[in-house]
Amino acid sequence: MRHNEFDDELKYKLFRTVKEILHPTISKKNISDYKIVIDEKLIPVRIFYPKKVSHMEKVIIFIHGNSNITKCDGKYSDISSYFSKELDTLVISIDYEDLKEDYLEDIYKEIYKTFKFIYNGLIELIDKDNITLFGDSTGGSAVLYINNQMIKDGITISKEILFYPVLSGEYFGKTKYNSIKDKTFDPELIGNLKEYYTKKLKNPKNRSNYLYFQLKSKEEREYPKTLLLCGNVDPLIDENRDFSKNKNINLKEITFASHGFLGTKDKEIKKEFINHVINFINKDND
Repeated sequence: MRHNEFDDELKYKLFRTVKEILHPTISKKNISDYKIVIDEKLIPVRIFYPKKVSHMEKVIIFIHGNSNITKCDGKYSDISSYFSKELDTLVISIDYEDLKEDYLEDIYKEIYKTFKFIYNGLIELIDKDNITLFGDSTGGSAVLYINNQMIKDGITISKEILFYPVLSGEYFGKTKYNSIKDKTFDPELIGNLKEYYTKKLKNPKNRSNYLYFQLKSKEEREYPKTLLLCGNVDPLIDENRDFSKNKNINLKEITFASHGFLGTKDKEIKKEFINHVINFINKDND
């Protein structure tokens, strides 16, 4: 069954350049009603403006997770809007749900092409230090794939925020992580991850490929300044703790939060994670 990652309403295409996104000519209130096409060969994006659009100098590029895993079906529009208002930042969400490609190998390549085009357009207009990459769950894994491709292309990004990214690939039986073995708090998550990656990885050998599961890397890797946010009852907490041992990665554990907490209505959880995000962005911009 196909999921509506952002919302249930039909969205219409609107053609805009990266420059026109930063300098909107239609109501900021209505812009999120459209899928923005910046190039016919790229993935459409969704745009969410802050309260004031007169001097937009900060941008978030957001890669959302699979809603069957995060349980955020139809919520990513609200999540993106929440970020734009709370952080006073333009949010560009890459809306890849309609891609015809079936496999991650192809999906990630298309996401990276779209990211690269947007990034190159943005750095002609704003300071690259004001661009932040966001990703949650499987979208966090896509951000880490982008990191690897940026190194190859000589592109640098200053900072990124990953919400409960999928990291180990140990969802097919044997695992060293106790939190994955423990089915107390989220008994469905690991089964959903197993099903998702069984379908999405063309070659079963890619279950050990660091391009899709960063903890499979056998080399020491250097990442951009990264805030890692994971709930302390998320089955993926142990692998997130393991990943946080890498240079430049700072893990904050969200109290009583599980996988997909970006879609929560719990005010305390929302307050806790957004404060970490604000502190990270402000500190990094000092």
